[in-house]
Amino acid sequence: MKTVTELRRRGEVSTSASRWWVALLVALVPLCSFAQTESVEPKVIVVPYPGMADAGMISEPPPVAPPVETPPVPPVETPPPPPLETRTIEVTPPLPPPGEPPLVPSNDVMGTPSEAPGAFIDGKPREGAFLSGPGSMTFVLHHTLMTGLGVLATQMIPRAVGAYCMGQDATMCTAMPAMFTDQDARVAYLAGSLIGAAVGFGASAWWQFNHWISHRSANFGIIGSFIGAAFLGGLTDLAASMATPRDRAAAVTWTILIGSLAGAWLTTIIGGGDVALNKATLVVSGAAWAMIYTALIMGMVAASGSSGGGVRTGLDAMMITPAIGAAAMAFATLKFNPSTTQIMRANLFGVGVGAAVFLLSGLVLGLDWGKTPTGIVPYILGAVGAIGAKTVVSIFWVEAAENPGANQPAAPGAPQNFALPANSSRSSDKVSPWW
Repeated sequence: MKTVTELRRRGEVSTSASRWWVALLVALVPLCSFAQTESVEPKVIVVPYPGMADAGMISEPPPVAPPVETPPVPPVETPPPPPLETRTIEVTPPLPPPGEPPLVPSNDVMGTPSEAPGAFIDGKPREGAFLSGPGSMTFVLHHTLMTGLGVLATQMIPRAVGAYCMGQDATMCTAMPAMFTDQDARVAYLAGSLIGAAVGFGASAWWQFNHWISHRSANFGIIGSFIGAAFLGGLTDLAASMATPRDRAAAVTWTILIGSLAGAWLTTIIGGGDVALNKATLVVSGAAWAMIYTALIMGMVAASGSSGGGVRTGLDAMMITPAIGAAAMAFATLKFNPSTTQIMRANLFGVGVGAAVFLLSGLVLGLDWGKTPTGIVPYILGAVGAIGAKTVVSIFWVEAAENPGANQPAAPGAPQNFALPANSSRSSDKVSPWW
């Protein structure tokens, strides 16, 4: 019993003690948690940001130094790359296949011609159905009027000389005005002018229809007709000096007509339908200078006291020499090819210097033809001055100054750049040694 009672008592004591311990623990749990919340501080982890030297400590940024201005560095010029050699390859596209001829519509009975390039003549397009070239009208009018008026002169001038005793002593000649104005004379005038105009029109129309003629060729043909007429007319007048006035007039008028036709046709045939301007200018300049020099020579003869055959002989000589000068320059064009600018420059300098020297010496020494030799000096000085000016200008005028890149040594294998004037037709790449 005792044992059981003691055991029960011990169990109750232990049970009660256990309960007290449990209650004490339950009471201590909130106290412990309260004590922890009041006394224990939470740990804060500080992550440093830029600008902080240490975690939680903000350090001021260091002062920024002002930028130092540095002088700009000059750009380094790199040498240009050497030029690349370019080669041009010309590709000729294949010719298109010939197209089929256009079909004529069923309602087109006559067959309307299709559009095609116009007719060509001498390698140039024909400009009209009748007048083939730009100078055809001038060419036809020139030959028509020249031949018509030339034949009229052959019928009218001899009759006028015989009817009015021109160039004859009035005591040895009887004037017959009716011979110049009667019906036979009028018929001769009309028939001669119409026949001459018809022949000139027909020949020139046929020629220009089959040959292309430029304005330049037509205009220089007119000048050629005057040169040819003066040559044969003056030559005939000298040869027929002993004939009667009427016969002399008839011979001169007919030879003038023949000479004009010869000069015009020679210019057209030899010069071609498109004569070169520089060559035609050289020929005309030769004719003009031949006449000028002949006049100066005749002046020297007259100033020396010699008649030299009279004024008529001097005029005949001045009519003959232009054809000789023109022919000489025409042969010169076979070798030399000066530009038009060179020719005109020499002409202007020659005329200017020659005329100035002639007038100045004439004013100083006088133009009295009876004084020898002072009367001859102005003519000699004028001729020498003209020749000297033309020669000096032609030789010492540097064409390379007008073309700065000319006559410089060319690169190996490159073509030589010869000096050529700006208006050169480039018909010859060789500079004439004469000019």
